Amino acid sequence: MYPYLFGIESPFFDMYTILIIVGILAAVVLFKFLNKRFATADKVYNFYSLLGLVAIGAGLVCSFLFQQVYNLIESARDGTKYEPVGVTFYGGLIGGVLTFILGTLFFAKPDVKKEFWSVANLAAPCIVIGHAFGRYGCYCAGCCYGKPVAANHFGIAFPQAGRRVIPTNLYEALFLTALAAAMLILLLRSKKTDPQLLVYAFAYAIFRFIIEFYRGDDRGVLIPGLSPSQWWSIAIFLTASALAFYVYYLKRVPFSGRADRPNSP
Repeated sequence: MYPYLFGIESPFFDMYTILIIVGILAAVVLFKFLNKRFATADKVYNFYSLLGLVAIGAGLVCSFLFQQVYNLIESARDGTKYEPVGVTFYGGLIGGVLTFILGTLFFAKPDVKKEFWSVANLAAPCIVIGHAFGRYGCYCAGCCYGKPVAANHFGIAFPQAGRRVIPTNLYEALFLTALAAAMLILLLRSKKTDPQLLVYAFAYAIFRFIIEFYRGDDRGVLIPGLSPSQWWSIAIFLTASALAFYVYYLKRVPFSGRADRPNSP
C-alpha cells in the first residue's frame, strides 16, 4: 500500500484521489483517440465529449449518494450513528450511464442521437481504463480489501483489516486492466465498435458477482442474502441481456433504427 505520494500526508498527495484523476484523464484521452480512429464526426464527438464530462461529474455524485443509502439502512438496522462517508462504484456507473442516456434523449440533435450506440461502444473501454485506475487507488488506500487468509496462504496486510487478507482490490484492478486491453485489441483489430459495451457489462457483472464472495470490508446491506454489489451485478447482467436481444435479435440500434443501417456497427 502507498496511501500518500512521497509519503507526504496531505490531501494534495492522496494516492486514491491522484489515481482517480489520472483515470479520468486517461479515459478522456482514450475517448478522443478512439473517436478520431473511427472518424467520428466533429459535432458528434463534441457533443458526446461534453456530455461525457457531465456524466463523470454526475457519476461521482451518485457514487457518494448510493453509499449513503447503504449507510442509512445499516445505521437504522444496527442503531448506530449515521456517518456520511464512502462511495460505491456501481452508484457512479449507474448515475453516469443514466446521465449519458438522458442527455442524449433530451439534448442531442437527431443526426447526433443516431450515433449513440457507436459512441457508447467507444466509451466502454474508456470507462474500464478509468475504473482500473480507481481500483489501483483502492489498493493504495487499503480499502475494498478481502477476507482474512490463513497464515500459510497468500495475502496482504491492510491496516483497516488488521491482518493479512485477500487483496481483492488488486485482483479487480488487474482484471480491469486485462479487460481494457482485450477490448482495445478487439476494437482496433475488428475495425468496428460493437459489441464493446456488452463485453464490458457481461464481463464485469460476472467478475464482480464472484469477487464479492471474497470481499471482507463492510459495505452495508441493500437486500439480505447478497451484497449490494451482487444485486447490482445481477441487474447489470439482465439489462445487458435485454440490450443484446434488442440489438442482435431484433436488429435494432438504440435511438437510431435498423442495426444494419449504413455506417452502423
